[in-house]
Amino acid sequence: MVLSTSIDWIFFDCFNTLVDDFDTSGCEAGLAPMYQVLVSAGLYQDIDAVRTDYHRWRLEYIAGQPYEQTLQERFRNLLAIYRPGASSSIVERVLNEMEIQFIECFPTTLRLPTGVESMLQRWQGKVSMGVISNFFLAHWPAKMLERYGLKHYFQFVLDSAEYGKRKPGDAIYQIALEVAGNPAPERVLFIGDHLTNDAITPKRLGMQSIYFDRSAERTTSSSAPPQINAITHWDQFVPSAG
Repeated sequence: MVLSTSIDWIFFDCFNTLVDDFDTSGCEAGLAPMYQVLVSAGLYQDIDAVRTDYHRWRLEYIAGQPYEQTLQERFRNLLAIYRPGASSSIVERVLNEMEIQFIECFPTTLRLPTGVESMLQRWQGKVSMGVISNFFLAHWPAKMLERYGLKHYFQFVLDSAEYGKRKPGDAIYQIALEVAGNPAPERVLFIGDHLTNDAITPKRLGMQSIYFDRSAERTTSSSAPPQINAITHWDQFVPSAG
């Protein structure tokens, strides 16, 4: 897909767009040490039960919501629903331990998708670029982009934990436009691997959008519908020569 450089900005998603996490199936086995904290505290029988409750809770209370909850807020609220008898002292202790474990184990699950750095090099200097990421620890998208040598390509990295707003709520997109200096939305291109957050909602808000379709390699991803522009590899995302 060759694109005109008449656009002024490209807004990217972060995880599973610029930096991949977990394996290609989306398996979260790399977070087992974090989930094990709840098992060791006697609040759950095994880590599969923790994952089951967390995914159920996330679908009901996070998915599609405009407000972010930090890692500790998420599990505090989860335990209030599924383990209401847990003492407050135990809850606060395990929440702190879980965050420590996440900070240690999550980076080990990361890697760069094929072609991402050469893609950024192709676009550098032709447009301005920013990152808008849903994440439950403030500043972590920027830290992980820095870890892999990508952060210098971007004029800003905005994350939902820092601002308390998350995609697909309108507010975080408006914040990004303000940070970018209020460009006309139609001169902004949004690209990422989440169909609603990174393609459908930006398009509704007047931006151009491209869906980074990972469905062939990730069982948790949706395939692109006919009305949505999509790519399946970074080599397909190319500025025009003019």
